[in-house]
Amino acid sequence: MSSDAGTTNSGVLRVIRPGRRFIPYRAVQDEERSRLLSKIDSLYREACSRIGGGGGVPSDVARLLVSGVVVGLLDPVSNILVNTLFTSDPITHPCPAGPYMDEAKLGEMVRRSLDGLVAFLVYFFPYLAGWEAVRYLLITDADLFIATRLIVSYRGMTRFSITSPASAEAFVAALRLAAQVAGHPEPPRLVHAWMSRPSRLTDVADVLSASRMELPKLPDLREAWDLTAYRIHGKSYINIPETTRSLRMVLLDTFRCFYLRALARLPRHELRTRYHRSLLKAGYCYGPMDPVSNIILNTIWYDATFSGGERPVLDMIGPSSLTRLECRSFFGLASFIKTRYHNLSDHEITQCLVASSGFLPLADPNLHADAHLSFGDLNFSGDGAAWKVAQHQLKCGDCYDAINKLKNQSPCTRTQEAYEAAATAAWHPNPEAHAAFLSSCKAMLPVSTVLLLQGGDRLTSVQVHHITSLFSPKQPTPEPIKMKNPCPVRVGKRRSEAQQRRITAKVKAALERHLLCDGEPMYDLHIICGANEFVGSPDYGEDKEDYLPCAPCTFRYSHVNFLVTQKGSSSAYRAPILYFAEFNNGEEDKPSLCCRVDAPTPFAEHVRCLYCEGEAAKIVHPASKKFHGRDEFEDVISGKDSYTNDRLISENKYAAEKICGLEEDCMYYDVKCIS
Repeated sequence: MSSDAGTTNSGVLRVIRPGRRFIPYRAVQDEERSRLLSKIDSLYREACSRIGGGGGVPSDVARLLVSGVVVGLLDPVSNILVNTLFTSDPITHPCPAGPYMDEAKLGEMVRRSLDGLVAFLVYFFPYLAGWEAVRYLLITDADLFIATRLIVSYRGMTRFSITSPASAEAFVAALRLAAQVAGHPEPPRLVHAWMSRPSRLTDVADVLSASRMELPKLPDLREAWDLTAYRIHGKSYINIPETTRSLRMVLLDTFRCFYLRALARLPRHELRTRYHRSLLKAGYCYGPMDPVSNIILNTIWYDATFSGGERPVLDMIGPSSLTRLECRSFFGLASFIKTRYHNLSDHEITQCLVASSGFLPLADPNLHADAHLSFGDLNFSGDGAAWKVAQHQLKCGDCYDAINKLKNQSPCTRTQEAYEAAATAAWHPNPEAHAAFLSSCKAMLPVSTVLLLQGGDRLTSVQVHHITSLFSPKQPTPEPIKMKNPCPVRVGKRRSEAQQRRITAKVKAALERHLLCDGEPMYDLHIICGANEFVGSPDYGEDKEDYLPCAPCTFRYSHVNFLVTQKGSSSAYRAPILYFAEFNNGEEDKPSLCCRVDAPTPFAEHVRCLYCEGEAAKIVHPASKKFHGRDEFEDVISGKDSYTNDRLISENKYAAEKICGLEEDCMYYDVKCIS
């Protein structure tokens, strides 16, 4: 059994690093699957006993063994009966009398139904391995909706909505896939039976009268979700799998929400010319305030304190660098809690961070007991509604034993030492200076500045210059970098610059298509905040634009997120708007899809994309549009594609937890200073 993360001890500091992914032994997985098969077998035998009002009609049993899969919106036995009677036609030919239970067919149906249940959960939830799905189904007695609700609860998804556009469409697709994997003869018919409730009520009454069976009324999606709460009321589910990895990924998705908000609040000119470097170097979301304010504060402080020499003017934040920054922030937060509370395991620390939405003042109840950190009686309202969400998240997180365990402990170290551990884990260039800064914010920041940072409004150039003036003078410029072979840096810089030119040109061409009445473009580009050039099938042709391509192939499409502002004086203070675009990587600049998307909500569902998930590119996709990577999940999960769900999870883990140097870092190297 492998650990999901590693901890390095250095005196009182506890620095958490990425570790190997936890996977149970094959023998354990086989034993859990066998127990689940036994439970599903008993459910089918109970359903068979209820066929025909308990009399056991051979023709109905034969229909059950063909169409009676266990997937649906009700409890397992009711799902079997509903699928038997409403998703298959009556058998007209005579069935043999006497013993009619075909044990071989029953065993095959049980196995197919288990595969269908697992396929539903794996499709509906990102980062969920097959063995995890089996464990959730095992502890919920193969009840699909209870397992779904348990995963939502255990992942801390307090903003989840089963009827949102993203969830509703994913639910229909997952239900269709589950029916297909379970071997249902007509998956579209099963989906129609469950999702078109009003037209089926008359049929339900007729069948009940004819078969003398007591079937429940078919609910709609919202009703089924609410009914599940009554079915689990008073029950205690134990042996919930300790899936630190999936909890961490949900938290990293939430961090992307915070970084998008921070990018939208920073002024465009300073972001493109100065703050892109300090953001990627030290713009972590941990600190004494809410995550968005911490990102802005850490970014401005690093830029004001440490000179970086000549900076390029960029229209795009390095996509891999932004993902790395989110991961470094997580390990910084985890190391802070670990240093303060030595007795918490890595899994318990992750639970605490999920329950507090990554807000340190909520995750550590003793944080503001330190006189050096107290901001008096200020209400840390943070990013407006985000702080309320975090407080609600903490209340919902009381089910985690880790929360109560942390509350009953006293801190082992001072706050400054914990911040130093966080900065070390996050690869801050100067951990000691950063820890000293965060532990002495009260002396530097007046109340008006704290309120400005936490106000949630878009900052102006004058305001950020005022915040900059509060910090100490710049430190000396670092000495030139000495390398034996500077060629890799030069090549990496050229490749990164080529990527910037490619994506920026396509985005600006797309914006020029949105014209005002006078023919001028409607939007100004604020910043490109996400990109994945590895979408679609690979092309092994010759690359003509890039410098020394590191891969033997290119891909057909790119997915890009970018923030734009509307032109005009009345829109000068409006928050930037988030857009999604799918571009062809060829010569054509016209996007195949370009649309506005809603800013992501922390701890809520999101639209999945196979290619972006594999690259850990947290692109925000539209819920109601078709794009490459949306429908390909069905082939992966059903086994039609050689690319498996386990491989997807492994590649996502590798990309999401890469905290070391990246080729994009070469953008900030002055090749003239390399000797």
